[in-house]
Amino acid sequence: MRNFILFVIVLVTLVFSGCAEPKKIAEPVRPPIVARPWSPDFHIFTNSEEGFTLKYPTEMVPDLGLAAVRTLLRSEKAKVQIFVERKTPASSYISYSNAPILSGGDPVRIIRRGVSTIHARTVHQLWWRRPSLAKVANDMPYYASVDIVLGPRLTYSLFFQAGELRELERIVPAMVHYFRPIPASGEAPTVVLPRAAQRAAALSPAAAELLNQLTNRNRQAWGLFEPSFPGDPSVLHRLEQRLDYFFRYILLYSDFSSGMPGARLAHTAKEGRIPVLTLQTFVPRLGGALPLTYDLLSGHYDAWLRQYARDVADFGQPVLFRFNNEMNGDWCVYSAYHSSKDAALYVAAYHYLYRLFAEEGASNVLWVWNPHDGSYPPFKWNDKLLYYPGDAYVDIVGLTGYNAGTYYPGEKWRGFREIYDPLYASYNALFPHKALMITEFASNSVGGDKVAWINEALSNMHRYPRISVAIWWNHADFHGTIPARRYWLDETPETLAAFKKGLDSFR
Repeated sequence: MRNFILFVIVLVTLVFSGCAEPKKIAEPVRPPIVARPWSPDFHIFTNSEEGFTLKYPTEMVPDLGLAAVRTLLRSEKAKVQIFVERKTPASSYISYSNAPILSGGDPVRIIRRGVSTIHARTVHQLWWRRPSLAKVANDMPYYASVDIVLGPRLTYSLFFQAGELRELERIVPAMVHYFRPIPASGEAPTVVLPRAAQRAAALSPAAAELLNQLTNRNRQAWGLFEPSFPGDPSVLHRLEQRLDYFFRYILLYSDFSSGMPGARLAHTAKEGRIPVLTLQTFVPRLGGALPLTYDLLSGHYDAWLRQYARDVADFGQPVLFRFNNEMNGDWCVYSAYHSSKDAALYVAAYHYLYRLFAEEGASNVLWVWNPHDGSYPPFKWNDKLLYYPGDAYVDIVGLTGYNAGTYYPGEKWRGFREIYDPLYASYNALFPHKALMITEFASNSVGGDKVAWINEALSNMHRYPRISVAIWWNHADFHGTIPARRYWLDETPETLAAFKKGLDSFR
């Protein structure tokens, strides 16, 4: 789940140690453009809820579907997203947001950067180019991130993207010049997700029946992640004997180093279980993992992915499939944090893999979209809704929230209802027609009473009637060789007994 703890610690250390200079710049860094705008016709756009007004080129069209997260203006040649950051100090927000780009962690070419004063406001600009991506329609590889500082904890970010550098040079200086803050109304913007009438690809009869059960069932089932399974099924079997419970849903992981999934799927099904198969697109390496978003969307892994899809298709039985879960967490190298701050690239990769699976005949797959309950960094450009692939591409929405305990500085003990009451209420409203499941959850024992937490969890699951399955993550996150987050349900005889008692109501 969290294989990137060391990677995150190293990255945060870099950020806060003043690592703001790029390791290597391919060309001389030019100063930001601050020229006066050109003079074609403009429209005026005002966002009274977020507190700004600006002029924008007439060819652009506003999109307010995610008004609570961002304002989007777009054309065939470019787009701009406007984000407002009110919680984080401006200096921390800007430095942390841009850290991978400036440190060389994100393999891009910096075009220009600098700080200037426009209309008596401090403006930070960073322009760059990432690789062109063959699998992305109407690809726009040029970016300009413009952060306008209005106060110690008030930053307006104009995030531009274009297919050509000259398009950025045409629109960025004008729109920045015409940007004006206004008093915010204080009204909460709304979120309107577009609804799809039907699924993008056909489902097999068995998968369709399982989806119907998950969507409409009135009883909840439990699942488990046990890292030794299916290689050594005896560990899971002994645990089930002690609990007197059979876990029908089993969570499996895979990445670009783990080989094809066919044998593991077959072994899982042989025991009468339903696999919840996860694919995380990275290659492990010492100290972390290698980001592959650009390579994946350039077609470099087509052959591997097609074989993977054929393995799943040949399995034939229903599979719940998660692609790059917890994508809104910077501990995942497929997060936008590591790929130009552009969550749309995750959506593009998800759509690309969805089409590839359909082409290989994997109609037995139910697609699970699964962000983390909290976005890290907690900035609006990293909001989980920006990663949503759309109703036509999602069968099940996964909820994931952990009580991580207090081993690491800055973390706090979180009760089960503290996590899942707001999370369920939000997802219940946002995704009224989707099946819901808890794809991962657990509690640490460091920092509080784990037995009480388990009692709270299992006795309150009925509060979330649309959740069909809940999967306990029976492992640990390690700090070196030390188990920092002890998620084992059988960590002590008392935790095992609490879990067994809770399961009695679900038999």
